[in-house]
Amino acid sequence: MATTAASARKLKRVGFHWRATFQHDNVPNWDMWLREIAALGIGSLFICHDIGGMRNYDPLTGKLDPNGIPSAAQPGIEGMIRDLLAIGVEPTLRLSSIGGIQRGGIPFPVLDGLAKAGVKHIQIWNEPNDDREWADGRVPEDWAVKSIEWALPACSHGLEIGLEMALPPINPGIDVNPFRIAVDLDAGKLFERGLAVNIHLYPFNRFIWKGKPYPYDDVNQHGEQLTAAEYDALDRWYWHGYPREYINKLRREQARPGCTVMEDANGFLGWLVHEHQMKQVLGPAAAVPCRITEMGPRPWQDLDKRYPRLTPDEHARQVALICRWLEGEADIGGYQRPDWIKAGYFWIMGGKVLGDYSQVFEADVFYGDWNMDRRDPRYNYPQTPIGHMPAVDAIKALANEPAVDTLRSRLLAHLGAARGHLQAAKELASA
Repeated sequence: MATTAASARKLKRVGFHWRATFQHDNVPNWDMWLREIAALGIGSLFICHDIGGMRNYDPLTGKLDPNGIPSAAQPGIEGMIRDLLAIGVEPTLRLSSIGGIQRGGIPFPVLDGLAKAGVKHIQIWNEPNDDREWADGRVPEDWAVKSIEWALPACSHGLEIGLEMALPPINPGIDVNPFRIAVDLDAGKLFERGLAVNIHLYPFNRFIWKGKPYPYDDVNQHGEQLTAAEYDALDRWYWHGYPREYINKLRREQARPGCTVMEDANGFLGWLVHEHQMKQVLGPAAAVPCRITEMGPRPWQDLDKRYPRLTPDEHARQVALICRWLEGEADIGGYQRPDWIKAGYFWIMGGKVLGDYSQVFEADVFYGDWNMDRRDPRYNYPQTPIGHMPAVDAIKALANEPAVDTLRSRLLAHLGAARGHLQAAKELASA
């Protein structure tokens, strides 16, 4: 294999969503976590922050004091930005208003300070179709229009000062087209200035079944029946406690022959719907920047009972595949990563161990002790300093590979995509 150097590479397009709660306070054992982030070899870290700003930035004078971070508050968001930049990891932010999505909710001086601190990418708010994002706990009927319209002034200001600004992420689906909404609000010119539209992609526990990605796998398309050998290969817990006969009944009843991603974008291939909407509104050459700010298989996910929960090893395998897809070294379903997808962030790096004691998303964390009895003991404390999913080691292994020649990796990805398209054509011809 041709390499550019014998040293380890940086997974430039791979990142982690840091934690679910706002980050402007202390981080337990930050020095240790900084070393861990460096060992992962990721290119960026996605951090939830609110409009509280930074304590070392004076919005009245516009001055940033790099030494003005109180030692008692270290690291806080200010120290995190400083320290991540120092190790070559890009700090990217989700910026939220205190009190939820609202008109005028993002003060421009907050953006000014973050830009001066070295932040390059800021996403305004989070999923506006989630009632937790609104002040009164209810999603308004015109949630998509309101959230985009109210985010546009901050996005425009951010673009003016050199930030990459992103509209609130909406899960890909045929019912809402954020590009159409923005153009109808007379904001189409902002796309020419670099306005981004981020998305979330969750494959749940049905990412790929026997080599085929959802919704094109044989379970979803044809109700493929589970054999006794397949059932017995896993602990019954992984089959949600159900007998094989019941799972096969679900598969027969819920089969969707002919279903395409345009009809069910609730999976990793949902980015194809996002791309379709973008080009439909802005033209076939459109390439609006996008970051997948929440993505990937979630440990222990059991959304679709037709498929098993992911074992720790299968979770690691899927995470590694997505990493290679982001780096342009693999295809998924015959598709390689388009250039307009700039990065992807696995949900979620940690919870309690990172100072988030809410416990709400503890089952999703890559670092933590949830279901530790189902992991090989070597991934648990005290055999390792921090309990973690095997996927963590898989990412580190990728980062420790020699840097791959970019041209060669792209050629391999194109060949893989061509094989996928050829297989799809054969299946269509034989149908």
